[in-house]
Parts: sequence; structure tokens; C-alpha cells
Amino acid sequence: MWAEVEQREQGCCVVLRFRGHWELERHYELRGLFQELLDLEEPRIIMNLSEVDHFSSSIMGAIIGFQQDLTRIHGQMILVDPSETVQLTIRLLRLENFFAIASTEAIAGEELNCTAEKVPSRESIKN
Repeated sequence: MWAEVEQREQGCCVVLRFRGHWELERHYELRGLFQELLDLEEPRIIMNLSEVDHFSSSIMGAIIGFQQDLTRIHGQMILVDPSETVQLTIRLLRLENFFAIASTEAIAGEELNCTAEKVPSRESIKN
């Protein structure tokens, strides 16, 4: 199944745009990306989930663990416009209050105090 995440910088924030169908086989790659981001000083992450068709339980578990790790190191993450599938998963797992959610990347950037400065995008995981 096709899945990708595009990574780009927006001021002091990192924007991750997820697309496609995310299954167990992508778990270790995703954890590697998350570990790289955790190595940043007080990372601020904008995670756009508007184009996600499916998240397996292992992928959702990795995102939950990433949120917990970010909190521990004083980082922050806001989910942006989760697709209906992702919204359903969040509700089923009763995580509505666990994640901060914004309707747009611009709003998330404002909440995280990112500047408008943008760096050209680069893809980090693609299948």
C-alpha cells in the first residue's frame, strides 16, 4: 500500500504531511523519523493528517508514544485536520483530550509560535 510523509520546516516548527495507507511495515521507519525529531531542541511539530486513508494500530501507537516523548522533553505537537478515518480512531481510543488538534496548518503554527519563514520542502519517507 502507498504511504508517504513529507517533511518541511516552517520557521521554528517542523511540518509533517502524512498521505495514504499506513500499515505495520512502516512502523520502524516512522519511529526513526520521530527519533530524529526528538533530537531537536524543544521540537514543535505540526502533523497534517488530512490525506490519511488508514492508520494501523501500530502507527497510532507510534504517534501516541511520540506525543508522550515530546511532552517529556518539553516539545509540542498539534495534529491538523485529521481525516475522517483518523478522527474515528482518535474517538474510539478516547484520545480527544490527549492530542491538540487544529483545523489548519496556519492556526497550528500560530499556536506553536512559528514564524512565517518557510524552507523548501523535502520528502523523508515515501513508498
